[in-house]
Amino acid sequence: MYENAPMAASTNIIQLPSGVSYQDLRQGDGEVVSEGKRVNIQWSLKRSNGYIIDSSANNDGVPFIFVVGCRDGCKQQQRAIKGLDEGIRGMKVGGIRRIVMPPSLTFVEGLEDGISPGPIPVGFGPKQRIQRVMKLRADVPDESFLLDVKPTRVQ
Repeated sequence: MYENAPMAASTNIIQLPSGVSYQDLRQGDGEVVSEGKRVNIQWSLKRSNGYIIDSSANNDGVPFIFVVGCRDGCKQQQRAIKGLDEGIRGMKVGGIRRIVMPPSLTFVEGLEDGISPGPIPVGFGPKQRIQRVMKLRADVPDESFLLDVKPTRVQ
């Protein structure tokens, strides 16, 4: 996902009111991600200590596809976790952004059923790692999930 990715000229970290923060690692040059758009992303999910939980690369490069801003009334598989939904807005196709999300804006529903807002890791091990954070460490200061995302298509 980071192929030939020069660092962005600006390394500003943007803090959103919800507690989500993000930093653009590489600027894109394609269409802009905005509310109501259907987005394909490549992703890598990590804990705040850098431990990799899962990624689209581990799943044969299959992108996660969702509709930005889709909440109630949408199909379950078209929804993204709240932190991703907030943090991806304004990106351009081809860019890479690191989104830092508190546990309360990530996997709060349906991790076991596999149809909750995603991206949901496929394997048992990655799901267990997420559950460990959600159940045992959700109230630990500075515990968060890092999600590196690269939009590959917007329609």
